[in-house]
Amino acid sequence: MGTKAILLVFVLCSALAAENLEKTQKKELEAQVRTMTAEAERLEKAGQLAEARTKYAESQALIEMKDVTDALKRLDEEIHKRVKETLSESRKLYELRKFKEAATALDEGMKLQAFQPVLAYDLALCYYQLGERNKALEYLGRAKAGTADPKQKQKLLQLLTFFTTGENGLLVSDSDKDRISRVNRLSESIGLEASLEDAGGDGESFSEADTPSAQLVSQASLKTNVPAGMHSNTNANHRSSLCNALGELKGTLASSPSATFNLANCAETNGRAAEAVRLLERYLEMAPTALDADEARARIADLKSLLSVPGQNGIEIRRLYASVYGSLAERKYDRTLTDLNKAGDLAPEFALTKWKLALLYEAIGHIDRARENFIRYQQLTSEQSAKDEANLHLTTLDAKRSKYDEEVDEAEDIVADLFNRAMNLAFNGSEKRSALRAKRARVNKKEENKARGRVGGFAIPFAYAQQQLSRASEHLQIALALFPLGAEANELMGLVFLQANDGHSAIKTFDVVASQGLPVSFYAEMRSHKQDQAVKCELSRDRLRLIFLSSYDKKGNPAPPSKPAGEDGLGDMVVEPSAPRQQAFDSLDLTLGDIKKVETDKGLLKLKLAQQEITLSPIYLPSFTPIEGPQARRFANNYTRLFVRYPGLEDSKLGTEGMSGGEKFKMGYDIANASMDIAMSGFSPISAISSVQDAITITRTIRAAMVSLSVSFATWEKSVDDQQQLLANKSFKAIPSQPVNLGFVQEMK
Repeated sequence: MGTKAILLVFVLCSALAAENLEKTQKKELEAQVRTMTAEAERLEKAGQLAEARTKYAESQALIEMKDVTDALKRLDEEIHKRVKETLSESRKLYELRKFKEAATALDEGMKLQAFQPVLAYDLALCYYQLGERNKALEYLGRAKAGTADPKQKQKLLQLLTFFTTGENGLLVSDSDKDRISRVNRLSESIGLEASLEDAGGDGESFSEADTPSAQLVSQASLKTNVPAGMHSNTNANHRSSLCNALGELKGTLASSPSATFNLANCAETNGRAAEAVRLLERYLEMAPTALDADEARARIADLKSLLSVPGQNGIEIRRLYASVYGSLAERKYDRTLTDLNKAGDLAPEFALTKWKLALLYEAIGHIDRARENFIRYQQLTSEQSAKDEANLHLTTLDAKRSKYDEEVDEAEDIVADLFNRAMNLAFNGSEKRSALRAKRARVNKKEENKARGRVGGFAIPFAYAQQQLSRASEHLQIALALFPLGAEANELMGLVFLQANDGHSAIKTFDVVASQGLPVSFYAEMRSHKQDQAVKCELSRDRLRLIFLSSYDKKGNPAPPSKPAGEDGLGDMVVEPSAPRQQAFDSLDLTLGDIKKVETDKGLLKLKLAQQEITLSPIYLPSFTPIEGPQARRFANNYTRLFVRYPGLEDSKLGTEGMSGGEKFKMGYDIANASMDIAMSGFSPISAISSVQDAITITRTIRAAMVSLSVSFATWEKSVDDQQQLLANKSFKAIPSQPVNLGFVQEMK
């Protein structure tokens, strides 16, 4: 037999062997699916619809079968129907003022795990009517976290103020309403479109005479001036001043507690500590039952302590503290740490600085430095209650670190597996994962093939992707409740928020990452005239790096890069602040000068370089990626803004987020047409993934973390409160511009 004939026989035999192996694997996977779906059917018959849906979705990770797809569709329709019935029944109870019964019905509806924002909103109304304001605040926070529309979110923020302070909307002119709305929008974009610098305040705008606390020392020694450029953001000149806009409304808002609180924030961040004290005391007079009254009193005590530091050192320390306040508001945590350490060097015996440093290091997860500062604070303070509070933190640091690492590891496994599947990186991970990816779901519909051919690497059933992202989010909520500024958890949470199509929240978490000198990243398919490749896009202050994870042939088969893409094959999804990292990647490294322009082009990003043009298609897991119309531009803008925010490519071009004239008549690609688009059945990425900023106040999350920590719930809860006092409780309040509406809703509009 000739050589060619032998080779042909060998190839045919190999092909048959591969085909037999594939058939065997397929049968094994189908058998596993049948076992899982039998359990799902049992749960469905028992009325446990959400649990049944979870089981069906899990089976799709093995292999996609038509009967499971049909079951998911059937379940979604049934869940949708039951939620609507729950809302209808509870509305009748609410209007009959049977608030407890309405809340009970809504709580049952929450178990269906669909349409969470509207259910949470109505629960907030019920608990407010029952006088349980803290619980109402918790549910309203959850509703806000699941609301994507900016106008609807503003309404919820104003209701949040009403629940907190009791302040209802003022009767003001339409022009003043517009100015108040502008202030509210700016307060949501501090450090982005808004700055906190102001033209200076007189300290008398909301009170006719100095309060006793303001007379502790002379005004000349207290009103420290903040040097120009103290807020070291290079984009400051391109941003509107929130504090100036607020100052223009002093007369109109003289009776507004939230405006008074916000002006106190402006006074503190611009170095007018005494004025901030007077305004906070005025706030407490105007809203004596405010839910954050204790936090306001603690803040006043800190400011008075700060004002007691004498001489030139006192002036400089107050200037540094003003900078600290501004940098916290703008999420410039590296600057916060630098200024606090400078203040500590100027006055080593000033206990408050050690306390704040300890909390900041703890929030970052740097437990050794946190321990050092808590111990020093104990030595400096004379109050036993303060010593005891520091001891609460000291006794939990190691347990927190262990739990944080555990939760981050769990989340990383989930997210890494999803991206490996989505980019078909079959050569990454274990044999089991590789086998599962080899049998991933395939798309059959022509229009779906067309859509997915134009956007990035979708390879996972929607229901499974959404479910796994939600699970990852739950782990990250716990991790970030332990260490809110932990780099690893924020890296992953930023990726999750991008998958939730929530660019605003993604930037907030990525700011934590960037402030620790780490790159901000996302995953995409890179398309050029030569070859398509899967890439990790890393954005740093002075460069862009595209780390190649795989290349694809014409049939879409992946090949690994010439050099390993980090230890995980994903370019190091999680980059630890102090850990050594592989230096040599198969990558395209660009300086800012190499990039002529970045722009949104429908649902894609285009990078124009001197010699070539690169198209990036961000990987989107929970739903079809929109490719035309305003949805597509909003989606891609989330990523284009990252290029503006981190490398500082300010000439980047965003897409118009409204509809053009033609699009008003023809929407282009309609997401709702996709039969498997679970998002449109109430399981949207936004509702599935809670905002961690709000989740840390949820008792459920805190108790979940306590399972493996040998500390009391009260101890844990107190340490979380202390962290929030440092990081979150000085945030600006939305000013109600019209009377709030406490009417029950059946959908969020």
